[in-house]
Amino acid sequence: MQISGVTLNSKRAVVSFLLAYVAITILGTALSFAIAAILHTPATAEPMQNEAYLLSERFLPFLNLLVWMAGSWLYFRNAPQGRISGKDSVVLGGFWLAIALPLDFIAFVLIKTPLSLSPRDFYIGQFPWIYLIYVCVFLGPVCYMTFRRAIGKTAPH
Repeated sequence: MQISGVTLNSKRAVVSFLLAYVAITILGTALSFAIAAILHTPATAEPMQNEAYLLSERFLPFLNLLVWMAGSWLYFRNAPQGRISGKDSVVLGGFWLAIALPLDFIAFVLIKTPLSLSPRDFYIGQFPWIYLIYVCVFLGPVCYMTFRRAIGKTAPH
């Protein structure tokens, strides 16, 4: 798939996205439950009122950045030596963000589960954390590429 002059391996991009998405969903949920267990916070009927969840929200952007950087490693790890540009990482981040936005709406608003939120709670109640998370989805590949260059490697192994 060609996007802005960059050839994106769409199968690899979707697979790495799905792995990172599932990983961050499990890790984020586990973090909230772990905080609840450690602090012995009482359960609440509304997820947005749970003290453990509210505390975990502050760590979710950083956790997301780490997971999306790992997803970037999965995507770029078999790329030919020296063939990855900053533009590749921006295109991958944009592609992932374009998938994450509607998928989050479907998974956390439309489909009713114990983790479901109303649209207002999801987009306004989680402010600014949800938007910082979306920035991390987009910048995960860019941060990965910057990190790789900082440690002196031009292509993933």
